[in-house]
Amino acid sequence: MTTTSPDVLIIGGGVAGLAAAVELTSHGHSILLIEQKQHLGGRTYSFRHPETGGEVDNGQHLLMGCYHATLRYLKMIGAENFVEVQDTMSVIFRAPDKSPVELKTNRLPAPLNVLWGLFGLSNLSFVNRLKLLRVGIDVMLKDPDTNRHLHSISVSQWLEELGQPEENRKYLWDIIAIGALNDSLEKVSAALFAKVIKTAFFGSRKNASMVIPKNGLSTVLVDKAIEFIEKRGGKILLNTSVERFHDSGFPPRRAGRIQDVVLSNGNKIQPTTVISAVPYFDIPRVFGEYNPLGMVFINEFESSPIVTLHLWFDAHFMKEKFCALLDSPIHWVFNKSMMYGNEDNGLMYLSLVVSGAHDLVEKEKEELVELGHNELKRFYPAASVSKIIHSLVIKEKRATFSPKVGIEQFRPSHKTSIENLFLAGDWTDTKLPATIEGAVQSGFECAGMAVKYLDQN
Repeated sequence: MTTTSPDVLIIGGGVAGLAAAVELTSHGHSILLIEQKQHLGGRTYSFRHPETGGEVDNGQHLLMGCYHATLRYLKMIGAENFVEVQDTMSVIFRAPDKSPVELKTNRLPAPLNVLWGLFGLSNLSFVNRLKLLRVGIDVMLKDPDTNRHLHSISVSQWLEELGQPEENRKYLWDIIAIGALNDSLEKVSAALFAKVIKTAFFGSRKNASMVIPKNGLSTVLVDKAIEFIEKRGGKILLNTSVERFHDSGFPPRRAGRIQDVVLSNGNKIQPTTVISAVPYFDIPRVFGEYNPLGMVFINEFESSPIVTLHLWFDAHFMKEKFCALLDSPIHWVFNKSMMYGNEDNGLMYLSLVVSGAHDLVEKEKEELVELGHNELKRFYPAASVSKIIHSLVIKEKRATFSPKVGIEQFRPSHKTSIENLFLAGDWTDTKLPATIEGAVQSGFECAGMAVKYLDQN
């Protein structure tokens, strides 16, 4: 048995764990990051498609200019050139048998830039465009983090209270909300959607801009991070998990301290601090009888699925990089050929995304591919004469936690009852939905807490 004593042991190599490792190694601290899988990135990773050789993401992610922690992370690891930041926000909405509509902001200061874009939505009547202002005013007047009423109602109830007609919901709010929150709007918290709106549309003008990956998620978020960490002396172990913990105050009914951790490879680690960066559903597996978190809160979390259809066509019929589909079971379409700069080469590669996909996640691949193709025919007539050459369906049944009404009271803080154990992950109390930004923020926060602990000990 080998014994090592890093400053910080990080359990879990998703985005939160990577962000913590990058931050810590940037300050010269020694870290050991362990990951039970064969790859890093958690639920944000890519792999090579065996038939085309191209990068395929397990699920598509769009970033925004308000993702300040994520953009800082990309700059730190030298991956900022792997994304395209829009100068001003531009999102295309398509409805069947209608001309596409673009939500486009201008260079005015926020939120005037967004108001300009909203008033340009020609698929809404002028009266209903005016009614959109009620949502913005309510967000300006209330703090989504602390407002009790927003935390007690669903997005649907909130929009109803604000007099949003069916047209506004159908052609704007619903598609944005389900993409951001990944579950039924009758179920999810109004406070979290208000936080999304406030973060994106208020503050800096750039906050509303979309940040579009130009490569697969592993290239954008993972590969450069590995180089960064290892170049600064950090150690990474894949296919490795925790076997057991030893604690000064076990069972931890009072504040104790993790003294050593035995790994699945037999090695003993004696870290000064520990950051757990695993998903909520892995907490029981990782900690077992060692229960510093109070497992009761785990039972309050539910998962929400995302289904992604990867389709390769023999012709290029989609001319935009991405768009939202209205009146469709498919929510978003991403033109990976254009995003990756391959629109002039061979097949057209599209990713079709369904958020909160409870109704689709158990369907067979063939049925889902047929659904996707039929929906594309409704929005792009040229799809009717285009042939699918390759297809791949990825079902992330536990893609995110469901941000249902009341879940905020159960999201744990980064500190625990164990003095040298900190919790990271998009499911912790980030005040955000399950996003890359929440994961990165939590990793940075835990790294800061670990540094403070190291300085004091």
